[in-house]
Amino acid sequence: MQFEIRETSRSLWSWVLLNETAEPVMESRRNFPSRAQAAAAALAFSHLVARAGRTLSGGPRRVGFL
Repeated sequence: MQFEIRETSRSLWSWVLLNETAEPVMESRRNFPSRAQAAAAALAFSHLVARAGRTLSGGPRRVGFL
């Protein structure tokens, strides 16, 4: 899976999570004023998903932030 940053309208950006066949799996609910902010939001979302996956699978826990 990979994230794609898309321009939703003139000067507004969002992120989309795509599967292996380039189909959207999840999209951001909000728009961001810059491409960099949309990319940062996508990265933060991916960290939350990874943390949830580790918690649900009982994987090793990391100490500290993120």
